[in-house]
Amino acid sequence: MFRLLTRIAIVSVLVLSIGALVLAVLLFQQRETLKGRTQKLEDTIRKVAATLEVEGATNAMLSIPDDQLKTFKAKPGGPPTMDQPLSRMVNAAQSQLVRLNNTRAELADTKLTLAKTQDELKNTKVELASAKDKIKEQEGVIEAKNNVISEKEVAIRNLEREKSDLVTKADAIKVQMDEMAAENGDLTDQVAALEEKVVTLETKLSPEIQKKIVPKGQQGVVAYVSPDWNFLIVRLTPESLKNTTPDLELMIYRLDKLVGKVRVASIAGDLAVAEIINDWQQAVPQNGDGILY
Repeated sequence: MFRLLTRIAIVSVLVLSIGALVLAVLLFQQRETLKGRTQKLEDTIRKVAATLEVEGATNAMLSIPDDQLKTFKAKPGGPPTMDQPLSRMVNAAQSQLVRLNNTRAELADTKLTLAKTQDELKNTKVELASAKDKIKEQEGVIEAKNNVISEKEVAIRNLEREKSDLVTKADAIKVQMDEMAAENGDLTDQVAALEEKVVTLETKLSPEIQKKIVPKGQQGVVAYVSPDWNFLIVRLTPESLKNTTPDLELMIYRLDKLVGKVRVASIAGDLAVAEIINDWQQAVPQNGDGILY
């Protein structure tokens, strides 16, 4: 009986030993799996932490020491547990997620702003092209006006030169008129006396001429003639000064012949400047010719 119990006990111990050995082998294999998985998780956690920014810092990445991920339960005098670095990692990830979401929202707003800016830029380009066309058109108008202004300036300069020449000629003519007026003052009396003598002599020589002599009423005599400028100067009698006005037409005669007609342009003292009317001209007026209405 005792031997039977001993054998049973030995068999039981042997079975239990075999079971323990099997469990030990299984546990060893599981231990290797857990160890590899844990090491991989620790390495991954450190890599992920290295991509997270420290909250409140700029360009400072989260760093977790190796020994802080190996302790699950704290022991007196031992290293701290993994709760603290994991909590820091979670907080950093959450904070970074918030910043990322804010950045996404800002990016969306920026895209909208950019789209609006692009539309405004397109409109601005269109307006700029239109403005350039208008500027080009205005430049053409300005250039044309500048050309007209240049032409006008040239014309003005030419007119000023002509005016200067005319003023010079007018001054020269005035000087000549003054000289001629002084000379004609003496010649008028001589011409009047000679005309009377001529009329008297012709009357004596040929009584028929008496009928053809121009009747009395002489208004003046020609004092100066300018064929080039088509005018002459008449010295008026005192009686004719009251009736002689600008635009008045006068007849020029020499003895009993009509020489032509003139139109009074201006009066200065007892002198009148008159324009020669070419349609009535029979001969070239001369100094001493008589003037009648």
